[in-house]
Amino acid sequence: MDNAAPFFVFLFFFVVIALFVGLLAAAQQQQRQQLLEQIAQRFLGRAEAGSWLAPPQVRLRFQNQPALLKITKVGKHSHHTTFLINWPDRGLRCEIYPEDILGGFRKLLGVEDIEIGSPQFDAAFIINANSRAAARELLTPDVQGIVFRLAALEPGGYAAGLRRGVQVKWGGGLLTVTKPCYLSTYGALEHFVTLSAELFVAALASKASGIEFLGEVQEPDAVESQCQVCGEPLVQDLVYCASCHTPHHRECWEYFGGCSTYACGQKRFVVKNAPRRKAS
Repeated sequence: MDNAAPFFVFLFFFVVIALFVGLLAAAQQQQRQQLLEQIAQRFLGRAEAGSWLAPPQVRLRFQNQPALLKITKVGKHSHHTTFLINWPDRGLRCEIYPEDILGGFRKLLGVEDIEIGSPQFDAAFIINANSRAAARELLTPDVQGIVFRLAALEPGGYAAGLRRGVQVKWGGGLLTVTKPCYLSTYGALEHFVTLSAELFVAALASKASGIEFLGEVQEPDAVESQCQVCGEPLVQDLVYCASCHTPHHRECWEYFGGCSTYACGQKRFVVKNAPRRKAS
């Protein structure tokens, strides 16, 4: 009996800790859902609860165009807050990343960093696009100013000041704005949505007439997009991040040493229709 006592003590504390973690996760999920419902009410949208297969999101409309606001788990402890809205030019690909270590790796791989003639913006961000002329036309001073404001937007709450930056991407008929953090307060999330909508309007103002929008928001097929490391089409020998499921060329994954998605940091990948394996 004395030998069994330590085991039962350990088991008791394990159950208590597991129960506490479960209750904490449930409380956080409820808080997140309430936050999204507030945002839905503010922008006359519709909040949708998340599941094991889909993150919680809010369906919105701006300039009579459908949009999505999503909070997606990335890795074990991180989240991304993402705004997506239809973009009329499906042929445009333009990506803006902070000038950081990730950008340095892309430069080593030969990914072009386009300069648009704005010293402050060119120094702060890496710009990659399938057309230099289109990128320069798109990134007007108004667009640049909003991107800077999005980058400076802090999460709010206990996380304030811990994670700054932004990724902006036009591609596959979508404008996607991603903050590599969970915007945990109503003020921060409302500001993020407002700025993202302002970015859409400002970028749209740079386009010529004759634009045509799609109907519902359709996220682009990963196989039809480009590798975030080398910028080439994702056609064959692909691996997918075990956390955020972003596709990569196997060679690019191995060269980069893990997932290239902004602030993900996952080192493991999976192969489609194959068991999970560890990257070498």
